[in-house]
Amino acid sequence: MKDLLLQKPLSRSLLWLTGLLLVLATVPHLWHLHIFISGSFAGLIILRFLFWPTPDRPAPGWLLFLLLPAALALVLYLANWTEGRQFGVALLVVMAGMKLLEMKTRRDLYIAVFMGYFILVTLFLFYQTPLVTFYVFLISTGLTGLLIVANLTGNTLPWKSVLKRALVMMVASIPAMILLFVLFPRLDGPLWSLNLGGNSGITGMSDNIHMGSISNLSQSDEVAFRVRFHGEPPPAAQRYWRGMVLWQTDGRDWVRDESEKQLVRFGAASQPYDYEITMEASGQPWLFPLDHVLAAPANLSLNPYGELSSSKDIDARHTFRLSSSLRIRPAPLGKRQLQMGLQLPRTITGRTRQLAKKLRGQGRSDEQVVQAAFRFFREEPFVYTLQPPLLRSNPVDGFLFNTRKGFCEHYATSFVILMRLAGIPARVIIGYQGGELNPLGGHLVIRQSDAHAWAEVWLANRGWTRVDPTSAVAPERIEHSITPTRYAEGAPVTFNLKNPPAFVARLARNLKWFRDNLQLNWHYWVVGFNSDRQQSLLQKMGLSRLQGYQLGVAAAISAILAGSLVFLLGMRRRAQRQDPLRQAYSKFQHKLEKGGLEIQPATGPQDLLKMAVTRFPQKSADIQAIMQQYMALRYGRHPREDMISALKKCVRKFRCG
Repeated sequence: MKDLLLQKPLSRSLLWLTGLLLVLATVPHLWHLHIFISGSFAGLIILRFLFWPTPDRPAPGWLLFLLLPAALALVLYLANWTEGRQFGVALLVVMAGMKLLEMKTRRDLYIAVFMGYFILVTLFLFYQTPLVTFYVFLISTGLTGLLIVANLTGNTLPWKSVLKRALVMMVASIPAMILLFVLFPRLDGPLWSLNLGGNSGITGMSDNIHMGSISNLSQSDEVAFRVRFHGEPPPAAQRYWRGMVLWQTDGRDWVRDESEKQLVRFGAASQPYDYEITMEASGQPWLFPLDHVLAAPANLSLNPYGELSSSKDIDARHTFRLSSSLRIRPAPLGKRQLQMGLQLPRTITGRTRQLAKKLRGQGRSDEQVVQAAFRFFREEPFVYTLQPPLLRSNPVDGFLFNTRKGFCEHYATSFVILMRLAGIPARVIIGYQGGELNPLGGHLVIRQSDAHAWAEVWLANRGWTRVDPTSAVAPERIEHSITPTRYAEGAPVTFNLKNPPAFVARLARNLKWFRDNLQLNWHYWVVGFNSDRQQSLLQKMGLSRLQGYQLGVAAAISAILAGSLVFLLGMRRRAQRQDPLRQAYSKFQHKLEKGGLEIQPATGPQDLLKMAVTRFPQKSADIQAIMQQYMALRYGRHPREDMISALKKCVRKFRCG
């Protein structure tokens, strides 16, 4: 009997629906497959429904014999072998198209449906967003509906009840899925973070400065990272997210010291902040912790300059737990740092040297020299702009004395040059400053428009001390983020001053915060749910003793119990649910009684038919049709769901008057 059902031919509608669902399952993959592979899949679909649109006439065997090696050769030639995800998905997609060409029986439908499931699962190797998850759920419901229809004895498709049953099955699987997700032993990272080969090019902050690089980055509103504090975040003016430390310069370019490989820990001189930083993909290894991170967790490195980096490039969203302090205990200034902190380019002009000499003055301490330079930037007519004029041979000299229009990199680099000329060791720090609080999630959002550069000077008894010369020219920059827009050359920067927006703007802003909060929590609880987070959750649940194989056993038992409970509840609901035929018949009797017909409890269908036709002769045709359908279904064999639906529709439309 089972073999006969498997060999039963498909209906035309089942064939077309299978093709539609396979196309919908494959569409999100088309953006990262080679155009010829995507075109081949589309060509196979078109071939099937253009020349062989019915299941009784599939593509001829000789054509399949020719197409199969051609399809394999195409995948082997065009798919990237080093990118395991792309190669496997390309092969799966092309084989799904080939399978559709030969579909004619229900056995073929089962294979095509399960290929559709596999294609949907592989979407998570490329996308891990809530929207894609919802999309996978919808298409999986459709594929499950196809399996339900394929197991019916007839070829008719009562889609409303089928989709309802498929949706119930999908929803009923959620409790077991959640238990397996929470309890099953976790890898150190999610499956989709494994190195399957290949990385896409992702733009992030560079580890050097060439005049204009940060100004271009600061015009982007893309999220760089998010930070969730375990407690109150620091004040806005103290939110400096440290990136790379730049020492050496030729007057235009500033670069890191790549020779420093020593790993260190720092001692806190103020109350530490504990937080989690969720980095967006940057294609670079750098992290941007709050000011001074105290120690590097596993897989991260912290050097004596305070630079924090990962052992590999961050090519996917990832969360790190860190602890930082706004002040650290000063360490002695080494000989190498002293040399680098006083290094000067050969392009220093006489008037730049004269300005530094003036700042040093007679008998001024290093702190007083720093304050004098700060006053110079504040009192002279400097302009903070995203589009500074082009600086030719000597950027520092041209900026200080000619244009006086620049962005944070201009102020930080020129300040450091002046400090070095005055005999004070100094260096440039690039990273981010500020961050916007998401009121829904309570976390900070730091965008590329918050990219910033500042300076650090070495002061006796204080060590490396932050000085931000930009705040002398545009103090709003420290409290507010830049408004991302197109600026004319030399035009002053405008800031988000947080004025109360209009209703529509406020609604749009709240929707933006909701989306941002959803993305972060989705990553935190789903995509980034690693072994550490699992243990933290189990500890809160009082299950911290479960380790290793114990978790696996607990996951299996819990899933079985959850599935059994859902099954028993479904059986109980089915037992309590009234017969649909009886429901329709009772509703019909109720309508007749409202029209004035008296019906006794012992009245049978035949007697009811005679009484109703006599009482409502103008509705005799409708009454006879309803009663004949009911008796055929009630006393016939194997009533079909579509016939029951037709009876319900007739009863619903019936009116006595």
